[in-house]
Amino acid sequence: MRTCHFCHAPIDDDLFIGPETLCEKCHMPLHSCVNCTYYEPGAYHDCHEGVEEEQPDKEEENYCDSFQFGDGGSQSRKDPKAAKAKAEALFKF
Repeated sequence: MRTCHFCHAPIDDDLFIGPETLCEKCHMPLHSCVNCTYYEPGAYHDCHEGVEEEQPDKEEENYCDSFQFGDGGSQSRKDPKAAKAKAEALFKF
């Protein structure tokens, strides 16, 4: 399920999310780095997709062509501790 990064309100799967689209509940921009499936702090420009132009404020709306609204299920990639715990669990015998 897609959710807003800011207020965790559910976002309709059929809703087109463009640079001007705001969350109906908190009125924050949905087309922002923190809502993108490719957002990865620590990566080049904090983007797993390797975009060329950096977005200075990751919480503001942007016009990035690589933007793809995340589904809220990729937290382990965004959280290094969770990723490490998953890796350690994978290699335990």
